Amino acid sequence: MPEQNGLTRQQRMHTLSKAEETGQIVKIDCMYCRIAHRYRCRDLLKLCGDVAIDEIAPNFRCEKCGNKDYLRAIFELPWGHDIGKLRIRKLVRVKVVRKPVWKDDVL
Repeated sequence: MPEQNGLTRQQRMHTLSKAEETGQIVKIDCMYCRIAHRYRCRDLLKLCGDVAIDEIAPNFRCEKCGNKDYLRAIFELPWGHDIGKLRIRKLVRVKVVRKPVWKDDVL
């Protein structure tokens, strides 16, 4: 069935830049080991780009169990009583690992 208003699904989805404008944060939780972390949208914009919420979780891996399959990302709007108490991860730097790939060849 075609779209009624002419907008595609991707255009209607909430992206990281729109969430940053409204003051939302991203909560990424592992549904397998029940661990959750919260991130600022501006930090995730540097890592993932301006993507929809569905495209954030595949870029991460759970630090506790190592799985990628059970991660879920959602937007949250912090309430007034959360200020000063909510733990949020901040991006300090991006570390790039250079790994050489060798191939045996005949001289």
